[in-house]
Amino acid sequence: MRLYLKNAFIGLLLSGLPFQGMATELFGTVTDQSGEPLPYATLYILNTTKGTTTNIEGKYSLDLPIGHYELVYQYVGYKKQQIPLKVDHRRILLNVVLEPEVFQLDEIVIKAGGEDPAYAVIREAIAKRKYHLEEVQAYKCKVYIKGMQTLDEKPDQILGVNIALDTGIVYLSESVSELSVARPDKIKEVMISSKVSGSNSAFSYNQGSQMLISFYDNLLTFPGLSERGFVSPIANNALFFYDYKLEGTILEGGILVNKIKVIPKRKNDPVFEGFIYIIEDSWRLHSIDLKLTKEHQVEFIDQVNIYQVFAPVRDDIWMLLSQRFTYYLNVLGFRGNGNFVGIHSEYEIQPNYEVNGNNDSQSPLFPKDYFDNEILKIENEANQRNANYWKEIRPIPLTKLEKVDYLWKDSLQVLMESKPYKDSVDKAVNKFNFENLFIGGYFYQKSFKEQYFRFQPIYDLVQYNTVEGGLVNFKTIYTREKEGIWKYQITPTVRYGFSSNDFYYKAKFSYQFDPIKRTRAFVEGGQFVSQFNADLPITPLINSFESLINRRNYMKLYEKSFVKLYFSSEVVNGITWKSTLEYARRNELFNTADHSFFYSDDREFSLNAPASAELQNTSFGTNDALIFNTSLHFKFGQKYITRPDQKFNLESNYPMLYLTYRKGISAFGSEVDFDELSVRIFQDANYGLLGSGNYTLWAGTFLNDDQMTFMDYQHHSGNQSIFANFDNDNYQLLDYYEFSTRKSWIGAHVDHHFNGFILNKLPLVRKLKAQVVTSANYLYTEAAQHYVEYGVGLEHLFKVLRVDYYGAIQNGSNYGHGLRVGLGF
Repeated sequence: MRLYLKNAFIGLLLSGLPFQGMATELFGTVTDQSGEPLPYATLYILNTTKGTTTNIEGKYSLDLPIGHYELVYQYVGYKKQQIPLKVDHRRILLNVVLEPEVFQLDEIVIKAGGEDPAYAVIREAIAKRKYHLEEVQAYKCKVYIKGMQTLDEKPDQILGVNIALDTGIVYLSESVSELSVARPDKIKEVMISSKVSGSNSAFSYNQGSQMLISFYDNLLTFPGLSERGFVSPIANNALFFYDYKLEGTILEGGILVNKIKVIPKRKNDPVFEGFIYIIEDSWRLHSIDLKLTKEHQVEFIDQVNIYQVFAPVRDDIWMLLSQRFTYYLNVLGFRGNGNFVGIHSEYEIQPNYEVNGNNDSQSPLFPKDYFDNEILKIENEANQRNANYWKEIRPIPLTKLEKVDYLWKDSLQVLMESKPYKDSVDKAVNKFNFENLFIGGYFYQKSFKEQYFRFQPIYDLVQYNTVEGGLVNFKTIYTREKEGIWKYQITPTVRYGFSSNDFYYKAKFSYQFDPIKRTRAFVEGGQFVSQFNADLPITPLINSFESLINRRNYMKLYEKSFVKLYFSSEVVNGITWKSTLEYARRNELFNTADHSFFYSDDREFSLNAPASAELQNTSFGTNDALIFNTSLHFKFGQKYITRPDQKFNLESNYPMLYLTYRKGISAFGSEVDFDELSVRIFQDANYGLLGSGNYTLWAGTFLNDDQMTFMDYQHHSGNQSIFANFDNDNYQLLDYYEFSTRKSWIGAHVDHHFNGFILNKLPLVRKLKAQVVTSANYLYTEAAQHYVEYGVGLEHLFKVLRVDYYGAIQNGSNYGHGLRVGLGF
């Protein structure tokens, strides 16, 4: 006890003494001369990148160890102010008033028809663009991000689904990450702190690596904002897209800065507008104030603004100090705005001496195997930081609105997780609407128990085909999950055909667990109907339409009594294994209905037995089949994000490879015996301003075809309806079963989306915001020989539609042509 009291007494004495390692809070407000706050003004310590920005109220806060400092305050359009400061153990209030900057143009004379002086600056900046892009080989820094999204208005429903979201702040989150970057494309980020308003157990979706926007790149891409890239104002080809005007120059600490207005030559080009600030002589970026609007073909938002401020780190190398993205949303009845602010500090850099012309050796900043495919890892304890931690580490003070949101939502967190509250939300969400019958179906939830029910819409409930006639197909999905850790679903389905008088049933139980490896298993069984092509090339809705309206019964069905097992899991990052085992008794079915609204006197329905060029008679009676299917999916170079509770796999720039083996097993009464091997390769490609595209190649062969029935053949996803599915391996004019094979085959598909490259040049047409798409498909089988499809069309019509016109040639002869309509977001 004496020792405890002694230590406590000494600790109390020491707590009042100043130490070099202790930090003192510097705080205040940055305003203009009229007292108006300057939001997001930048403050940093001279010759370092330690700093912060003011919040929207102009307030700032920065922790500094005891010592002497030169503080730099700056704001675009205002004179930079440098203030010496001695820091001791006391909190320091320092309010700063910035004066408007007067840009000098007195010595500049532009003759009539002459070139604006801005062009000379821009040409120098373009010439030095690649140098500045590559001058740092590697760096690491600390990144603080604060993101906020607010909604002013929202719809009550979307597609019949009730929207329970409130207006006001709908997302407020802060995060602190350690970011490591190495040229040309290595990224590793570790989120050490995370705070989400209203949920102490949640992890932030902020990501420092997603805010790595460099205007030294020729083309900047914003996935989700636009399908095409945007040309930088200092890109190699920028002079084809921009006009420039020198607004003036300012002198900051002996550095001359040019303020240049960036003006699009054509308002609908993929370009920015606003201002860039370029340093004289070094021709590097000083700061950025640019925006994109709907005129630049931005999707889903009205406008996005980008602000960046750079500061010197060492050896005349400047790095990003702060950046801010603000956007204004007005889509599908949602109206609001948001902003994300990032503060970069505590830089450690490794210059690229090959660029800098310095031959001095320097040890690498990172070990050889430091970078891998994990681009973001969120630490387990990231969301367990207390209020004192955030008060000390937060570089941007919270606004009054943000403080209220944190306080209100955090205090209500227990209430919002309670059963009465969730039941009240469920009551609003579960309200039945007439639209549920036709769009999306009806969704019912018990969120406190994490139980959910889904019922299909009427177009899936009521169907028609020539085998069963009019029918009712009732399916519901029951889901039970536990905080995203595991989830199981039970899906019972019953079906009755009024012409065939047949009753069918099946049930499926699926279980998802191990969210890191994305493991899933299911067992399914019953007596039901199935299409000969298990990939379901035609939907019940389209077949019902074609049968009743056009008297074309494209869907071909057989009956099976079956049990099926399925398992899939990621073996290692980028490699997924999937397998199924099914035993089925398969029975042939025949047409029992002959009704259609039109063409009853002109057309006959075709037989339910598919017509095939390779097999003259596809009838099979009844047989039993035991079939095993296993595949490996390789996603080379797969990047991923690891959260404490799950893993998110990201897209890869490399091709994806699928290897599949299918075996018909002659055992346990099974009457099939075959072995099939197939391979499929898929890759997306980005061609910059020319658009984007993808290709798919597939091929396969039967090593053994001793015993097979027609549904065991390799089928190709054809289409004979005007309504199309534009997936990557779908043909648009090919008969559904004409070229099904038990031999070898080769297929290919190519799509190219011009993303506004063509129609953006046409003044009236570009208002539709439609985009040109071209495609080609190829198939080789012994019966088909060489089959080729080619198509051209428009997508994004009314935002969601795509219309293509296709032609086809088989072995040098015309096969057909036609219009196809489908979804094309």
